[in-house]
Amino acid sequence: MNKKRIVLRFLVSPFILGILIVTYGKALFRHFIKFIRYGGEWITYEKEDPKRMQDIYNLLKDKLDNPELLQ
Repeated sequence: MNKKRIVLRFLVSPFILGILIVTYGKALFRHFIKFIRYGGEWITYEKEDPKRMQDIYNLLKDKLDNPELLQ
């Protein structure tokens, strides 16, 4: 085992940890803003899809109520 590499990894690890925290922190903040802005539907709105969860629910409900629509 090379002690020099272990010491080097130990010395560099705080910088790597800082980079990870900043990166994930920015992504977390972006997701939080989208959650607040779009009411928890940010995944749907990211794809430029105008459908909302209620519309999708109603569509599925209609298809289950009318079995001929499933074909």
